[in-house]
Amino acid sequence: MTAAAPRRRGSGQKQAEKGAQLRAQVMDAAIDCLAEMPYSEISMEVIANRAGVSRGGMQYYFPTRLDVLQATVGHLHRERLDIFRNDLSSLRHGDDAIDHIIDSHWRHLNEREFRAYQELILAARSEPELADLLSRSYSAFIREWHEIARELIGWDADKPGMALGGNVAHYLLEGMAYGQIGGQISEQEIETLLDYAKSVMRREIKETGR
Repeated sequence: MTAAAPRRRGSGQKQAEKGAQLRAQVMDAAIDCLAEMPYSEISMEVIANRAGVSRGGMQYYFPTRLDVLQATVGHLHRERLDIFRNDLSSLRHGDDAIDHIIDSHWRHLNEREFRAYQELILAARSEPELADLLSRSYSAFIREWHEIARELIGWDADKPGMALGGNVAHYLLEGMAYGQIGGQISEQEIETLLDYAKSVMRREIKETGR
């Protein structure tokens, strides 16, 4: 009896895998472009060249620049959530959780993913469709962010005090990141504000009995 020939993947599956790979290349290229150059200079052709794909091939999956940006924002938020989850998962017994959260979050606000997000936020001031896209995507992003924090460290954003403490720290750090771009904040001021953000979170934890 002869052995059965190994089953081959169908052309449909291969095409789907090829499409998924191309989409990932385009989204990663768009993030690189947003992190490195002004939004006004980022065209479909620029993204396609950076991704190493043809413009026609890219437009099969992303007919317009807004389609690219919509997919990229979702991809960017998933990457940032993965980074956040990995940071919290790396906490070891005896580590100061607040120090770890604030210091790692500040570090990431100076990396590729947030630089790209900053460029999108600035561009959205003059593009209503982009502004609407970012608003809707951010709402889903922050809900999942809160769920990760609840799951891994017990940070309950449904408690008003914890929500306030988390928001103060979160938006303080993001504001510092914008200030750093314009050279408006010194390293000494950054250290002082990081310590303040930590003190706010610690106070809210203490006052809520955690």
